[in-house]
Amino acid sequence: MNEITGVKGLLIDLEGVLYSDNNLTPGSIEVIKELKKNSLKLRFLTNTTTAPRKIIFNKLYDFGFDIEEKEIFTPIIATKNYLRENRVKRIALITNIEIIEEFNDYEITQKNPEAVIMGDIYKNFKWDILDRIFKLVYLQNAALIALHQNKYSMRDGEVSLDLGPFVKAIEYSSGKKSILMGKPEKNFFDLAVKDLNINNENILMIGDDISSDIEGSINANLKAIQVKTGKFQEKDLKYPTQPNYRLNSITELPKLLGF
Repeated sequence: MNEITGVKGLLIDLEGVLYSDNNLTPGSIEVIKELKKNSLKLRFLTNTTTAPRKIIFNKLYDFGFDIEEKEIFTPIIATKNYLRENRVKRIALITNIEIIEEFNDYEITQKNPEAVIMGDIYKNFKWDILDRIFKLVYLQNAALIALHQNKYSMRDGEVSLDLGPFVKAIEYSSGKKSILMGKPEKNFFDLAVKDLNINNENILMIGDDISSDIEGSINANLKAIQVKTGKFQEKDLKYPTQPNYRLNSITELPKLLGF
């Protein structure tokens, strides 16, 4: 495989690339050290909607990664930017309780909210909660904001439903399209690129999810590398959109970059 030249920044997915189900990808800590030693600017992307950024940072720190909290980019950050720019003040949160603190500057209510924000609540996605979201969107005309639309995720070592199918259920029943904040939304990648302040042609995206990571970043005019860890499946080899490169794991990245 030929070396890649001209790379100045990397967008690196967390779950499935650096770790999976709280199990560290062997060699990933050393890879991040090597990338930083070679002066690459990094942003760690995640569609995680169950924890605020500081919790994600603490998890990575406890693993042993040498990173900064500001290098972590999440759908919650993108959502807060959207709310601020659109002057939305009243919101309903259907999210993990731990991220409520991220929205302390907003009025959180179930009565006539301007927007309903849907995040992953795992096994708490029950009929009454989905029906409540439907009524807020359909009857009270609240905007529907999805922190991401992942179809599935790895839970306890198995492929399981993620947030996306539940968002689609509300879209179908209400007839209203959601405002998507996380991967694979082009705007999410655009915001991450803007945060790096580097031209697209000098940035690589590294991910495991063929749809959210690879197709999403390619649609945002980025080059993409898929690793064969995390969500990777053999059927990805026949997916309509293919990565520019495919590696067994992130440990092969430094060699590809010529380090």
